[in-house]
This record gives sequence, structure tokens and C-alpha cells, in this order.
Amino acid sequence: MRRLVVAASIFWVSISGCMPNTYYSIDDPYAYGLRWHDRGNYDQAAKYWDPLVENGDCDAEVWVAKLYFLGQGKPQSNDKALELWHKAANGNHPKAQAAMGDLCYQNESVIYIHCVGCTVKKDLVQAYVWYKLSEKSARYDAEKGYIESVLKSITLEMSKEQIEAGNKAVAQWQPTPKDCKPRNWW
Repeated sequence: MRRLVVAASIFWVSISGCMPNTYYSIDDPYAYGLRWHDRGNYDQAAKYWDPLVENGDCDAEVWVAKLYFLGQGKPQSNDKALELWHKAANGNHPKAQAAMGDLCYQNESVIYIHCVGCTVKKDLVQAYVWYKLSEKSARYDAEKGYIESVLKSITLEMSKEQIEAGNKAVAQWQPTPKDCKPRNWW
């Protein structure tokens, strides 16, 4: 019986560090990129994510956009960050939709992403649309809490007509070219 317990323990330990479709996956370049990013090695993270971006991986697009935005592992480029966030947001990625909402809202006291020198004009209706789309597809409590707080703030600044226009746009919205199916690990 003791040998069975020891064998089972060894087996569990050996597979627990390489669970597929998780942060610890041994065969997912996206996971490798996240682990390098979390260690502050942004150049190495980009090496894993760049090929994924070329193949339309929306999770990688969100993170590479962040690298461009902050100039970490990539040359700082607001335009490239906006391009990637917009592409992932159109593919129904909730973090990219929230990023686009922040860029359109531009309320410095509420938002997470502050962009000095970006070409995006303040647009409450478009920001509201991005936030509502993010709210629909958000999976994690922190995402949901952030979107809830930002929506509470933005609706106080909007007219009834603007909210109605935003709700109409949300109802008619479809991911383009298709739903990118972001990873759901947690």
C-alpha cells in the first residue's frame, strides 16, 4: 500500500508542473511568454508571443500591445499598441475591450490605461460600448469589478440619448472577423 501511495504521489508531482492549458503548460508558447513577462524579461516574452500575434492569437495581441505601450521588450509605440488592442477587442477579448474603453473614455481619475499623445479622441459613447462588451465577456472577478466601477462613472457623464445609442451599438455588435476565443485558465 505504501508503494502505491508513493507511486501516486510521484505521478501527481510529475504532471502537476506541466498541466496543459494553464500557466504552467510546457507546450504553450503563450504560457512561456507569460512566465517570462512575470519575471520582468519582456524581450524573451515577446519572442514567444510575436509568432502568436502573426497567427491572430488575441491573448498574445493584448500582451504585445502592452509591451509596445510601455516600451518593454518592444520600442514604445502607442500606434502599434492601439492597433493590436483594437484588433483583439474586435475579436471579443475582454481585456482589449476594456483597454479600448479606457482610451476612448480618458477620465484620468477612473481609468487604468492613461495614454499621453495617443491619437484616440475622447468618445463617451464608444467608450461605453467597449466597456459594455467587456462586461459581457469578462471572466475574472477583477475584470468584472473594474468594468462595473468604470461603467458607473461613465454613465454619470452621459446623456440618456448617448446611453441609448451605446446600448443599440452593443446589441448590434458582432466580433470581426470572428470571436477569438480568449484563454480561460483560472
